[in-house]
Amino acid sequence: MRLTPDAATLWMRGLPHWRRCAFDGVALLGDDLVLAADPTAPAPAWPVAPAQRWTGMAFDTRCRLFRAMPQAGATDAEPLADLAYVIWGQTSALGVHNATVHPLHLSGMGTEGAGDPGEVPQHLVAVGVDAHDLLYATDPVRRAVWVIDPWQREVSRRIEFTAIPLDVATCGDAVFVLTDDGQVWQLSACEAPQAMPWPRRAGAVRLTVSRAVQALDAGAQAMGAGPWLAWVLVNPGAALSRVHALHNGSAVTVADALDLVSGDDDARLGTPLTLAMTPGQDFVQLRWLGAQPTVQGAGLSAPGYDDTGIALAPDGRVAYWSPGGLRHASPARARYRTRGQVLGFALDSGHDQRSWGAVRVQACVPQGTELRVWMVTRDELDHTDPVPHTAPVGALPDFTDVPEPERTPLVSSLSWALQLTQTPQGHALYRDTHQPRLLDAPDEGMQWFEVPVMAPPGRYLWVMLELRGTRHKSPKVRAVQVQHPGHRWLQQLPRTLWHEPASRDFLHRYLMPLARLLDDWDRSAAERHRLLDPRITPAEALPWLGRFVGLAMDPCWPEAVQRQLVGEAARLFRTRGTVASLKRMIGILVGDAEVVLLEHYRLRGGGVMGNEAARESQAVLGAGFRVGGLIGEPNTRPLADTEPVRFDDFAHRFTVVIATVLTEAQRACVERLIELHKPAHTAFTLCTVQGGLRLGLGSHLGVATVVGASGGFQPAITGEAALGQGFILGRPELDAPATPGTTGTHEAGADFAPHPEEPIA
Repeated sequence: MRLTPDAATLWMRGLPHWRRCAFDGVALLGDDLVLAADPTAPAPAWPVAPAQRWTGMAFDTRCRLFRAMPQAGATDAEPLADLAYVIWGQTSALGVHNATVHPLHLSGMGTEGAGDPGEVPQHLVAVGVDAHDLLYATDPVRRAVWVIDPWQREVSRRIEFTAIPLDVATCGDAVFVLTDDGQVWQLSACEAPQAMPWPRRAGAVRLTVSRAVQALDAGAQAMGAGPWLAWVLVNPGAALSRVHALHNGSAVTVADALDLVSGDDDARLGTPLTLAMTPGQDFVQLRWLGAQPTVQGAGLSAPGYDDTGIALAPDGRVAYWSPGGLRHASPARARYRTRGQVLGFALDSGHDQRSWGAVRVQACVPQGTELRVWMVTRDELDHTDPVPHTAPVGALPDFTDVPEPERTPLVSSLSWALQLTQTPQGHALYRDTHQPRLLDAPDEGMQWFEVPVMAPPGRYLWVMLELRGTRHKSPKVRAVQVQHPGHRWLQQLPRTLWHEPASRDFLHRYLMPLARLLDDWDRSAAERHRLLDPRITPAEALPWLGRFVGLAMDPCWPEAVQRQLVGEAARLFRTRGTVASLKRMIGILVGDAEVVLLEHYRLRGGGVMGNEAARESQAVLGAGFRVGGLIGEPNTRPLADTEPVRFDDFAHRFTVVIATVLTEAQRACVERLIELHKPAHTAFTLCTVQGGLRLGLGSHLGVATVVGASGGFQPAITGEAALGQGFILGRPELDAPATPGTTGTHEAGADFAPHPEEPIA
């Protein structure tokens, strides 16, 4: 006996489901379906700048855009370039960025194997900046990568290769270089280059790298490439230019692509890639999810792009160079097809002659666009004429390769043709305006649309959608939901009213809106307990729920913090004002960072380095605690110029140390939390790793000391820094080769060790 539920909900949503559908004139935008771009739309009439030699661009942490500016007479065989920068943040009253180019005049230093200690690079092509503001520039003539300190305006190091370095890509602290033999190397400021285990791609010229936000698949992990996602562009500017994902071997052909840049990876949507095309064409945007790249929207318009490179600006926009200087690409105006169809796969209810409820579609339908739907039902999957299984526009050919396709066949071609003949316009969908908030609420920017299933009973149901839009607007479909069985109100009416099939069908659909409304109210009432559970209650109900336990919500708290504080408020308020309660509240707000709460009275007797007991109280009458007199050892006298210990410096005071870097807004949020929940008569000091290591001023050895990289000290910049306020002058010199007189040329497996007498950056 087969056990199936009396009622259930079936879905079509997400990439695994869309891969089983058939498409005509529809594109896949992330997890959403939209009308595909109009292939007959004319290209934008942007002025085409004369072709120039390609040079890379890169931003540093201070919003300066660095670029190798080609000199007059430069050629591919003999590139001549000067380093220059543009201050990106300066804009006019109209919001136009300052395009003033500032030359970066470099001074040489004793480079590895350089005969002239004053040698400076002259043949730069691609540039990249790491998280420490060190500039890496490729030199194809010298077959080297120059490491440059842009603040000190000097060459710090030259790393030579046996192959020609073509492009450099940075991702935080990591720096990668692509050579003309297709090999990718990882660089560091002081150590030898390390060959990445990615496969070599012949003809690869451009490189971009991003950090993966989740674990890579088994194949990528076996390669040992670390948490990196890397793409290369092969044969740029050609009709068969291709983008290859080195981390998993997938690829896509994009004609006329010249350059590429990748953004931050997203676990659900994938990694965004922007491809710069030949001048006069819009930039192409992709989303690379696993091994599946998909084209996103209409792309970006870049008027005046001169084919010399692109870069991601600090605000996430794509920056490019034009004859007028620095510009930013803007979303291109979409030109859609006016109609597109989505043919769904078979939805199985598990019972023959099953009556179906309503079809609900989660979508965004702008004014002037609409959705239409058709439904087909059958009891058997015995048809041999399914419609062709076609992929969305812009998807790879293997998009339709799914496991066990016979379990979810597409609709019969004959049945689909009959539907189009009998109902050529399909059935309209109506917006659901009474959906209770506790039920399956639509995603932000989406709404629910529904229509009763206009088909006789049957075990299997096929849903076909038609998207209708305009040249510049398209509906967006995220999910399709079907409920079964339909309502049973007909059983409450005299049989004489619905014994005929036509009457039964009419009454079933006529009563469905009222039955659906009462059913939603019943389900909402049955699940009203969810309002009292901070883990699943709607976000807008959290302040209301917090007032039940006397917790005032701060607008700066993220939703996850609000839920956790409301859930633990009753327990924390029982010990409110104590060390344990306050540490827990701060810990919830700052996440995984360690929180140390140090009461100053514990420091009156001093401490012992390395002794964990130094954190504990020494308030033992007659031992570590005295009433009156000076604090110190018995039978000892202080020096003549020593002042008595001020008890006011220790009483009712404490320090909170958070082992992480906080922004000004986060710090203010933590301070408000402490001020609200600490004892009213106490005073506190908040310290983070930004404050650096200052003994006696918020840092105590063995208690609040963090040894390692932090934001405590930054290189001082003239006009922007005050000495003694968390800045240092200059930076350490980079290392020298271990053996005097070596050239520094790196080959695979070559020995390379830092000089023992010089510091390592």
